[in-house]
Amino acid sequence: MTDSRETDYVRRLLQMNPLEQPLEILTLRRGFLKQQTGGRPVMDPSLSIYERKEQTLKNMDALRKCLWNLDDESLHEQVEAIDISEFPDLAISYSRLKAVADHRDSFRRLRKHRHCFPEFFNQFCGLVSASPQKVTERRAECMEASRKGSFDTRNRSPKDYYRIARAIQQELPELYQLEKPWLSHILSKRDAGDVFGFSEAVLAIVALLVMLCTYYVLKMVFQ
Repeated sequence: MTDSRETDYVRRLLQMNPLEQPLEILTLRRGFLKQQTGGRPVMDPSLSIYERKEQTLKNMDALRKCLWNLDDESLHEQVEAIDISEFPDLAISYSRLKAVADHRDSFRRLRKHRHCFPEFFNQFCGLVSASPQKVTERRAECMEASRKGSFDTRNRSPKDYYRIARAIQQELPELYQLEKPWLSHILSKRDAGDVFGFSEAVLAIVALLVMLCTYYVLKMVFQ
């Protein structure tokens, strides 16, 4: 009869000498607990809920730092290893990290898109992976970068940002939903600029016609 996993674990544990094999015992215990929890690391039960939340936040921050350097398998493993079941207020932050892992192919498509450029791609990736404490500030910086191209030749023009934002909206909606506030801001500003430019052109034509009419009326009066 084959021993159960629990029985095998206890048997192997009893065969080890805690004075001579402490590392082997810890490794065996971690492996057993990892299998029990489906791959999630087990929090120290002696920690308070506040300490467990702090540790979870640290795990998420650590993942953000290496997010774009991990291969797909490692990224999925590390995302799945984060347990927020006790902390529903972390759901939005966690869902953004998970979305990045789930849509790696979309990010690769974005990077190779004919309208994409390095400045935008880096800004977009930094924004979707930012912590809640930093996302507002970083979003403001991105909005400024996408606006000031008209005044600084070192930056891409608002038209360049508009093209890639429109491409994401139409071709990569899963990424558009990830950072809708910034992308919709780019699209609205560009659209507003187009409308304003058209209105200005119409007014200029009307003003020119008025001036021409005035000129010919005065010419006829003084002839």
